[in-house]
Amino acid sequence: MAKAAESTELDLAFSRWKTMAELQLKFVEVLGRHKLETAKAELVAAVAGSEWGVARMKAHVAQELDAVLKRLRRLRAQTARHIERLDQHAKAISRIRDGEDVAPDQLPRMWAAFTVFERMAPPATIEELSGTPLHAGARDTTGYVNVRRPEVPCSAPPASIDSVHALIGWIKRQGYVPRRGTHAYRQVIAAMARIADVANAQIKLLEQYLRDLEKRVYDTWQPVVLAALPEQADVKKIIKLGTT
Repeated sequence: MAKAAESTELDLAFSRWKTMAELQLKFVEVLGRHKLETAKAELVAAVAGSEWGVARMKAHVAQELDAVLKRLRRLRAQTARHIERLDQHAKAISRIRDGEDVAPDQLPRMWAAFTVFERMAPPATIEELSGTPLHAGARDTTGYVNVRRPEVPCSAPPASIDSVHALIGWIKRQGYVPRRGTHAYRQVIAAMARIADVANAQIKLLEQYLRDLEKRVYDTWQPVVLAALPEQADVKKIIKLGTT
């Protein structure tokens, strides 16, 4: 029962990435609409004031924003599928909590999910894990199991494996999983939880930015991570296009 609860806890932590992705998409769309409305209003004001240079610039901004927003709307279904996959990845990566009881057929999905979250995590988070020293106890060979061949003794991490991030890469390549309760297990789970926690910080920022948008007081958002959003070039264009 405790093992199942731990697995669910990590699943829920990573499932926050889905919430983050949904908020990111909402923010980009709301920001785009605000900027489009502002550009149109400033275009009208520039024409009324015979400021033709400003008017041409605002017309260009409005056309660009309108085109990008239409592309994003067409990609809505595709985006929804990407976001749903984050939920599936959250369930798959949480299997690491099962330790030696991970089923062999779960390994490919588990490590594929880890790769997805690892690639989307901010560089600072990966650097933090790369700078976290490996506990001496994590070099104990009995702390690992090859779930495909549990009867075969595991090797110890080589001297070149000196951080928790390097350890995760090593056990992935070896086809190992850390046994529950070991130093290796605790370090790996803590690292997974750290990556999962990226979403919480981003969600807080996005909720604040959305509140600011409601008041029409906003700065350019510089997202740490764009989780499964379509056409990132278009998303970045909305963020970049100014209204001044």
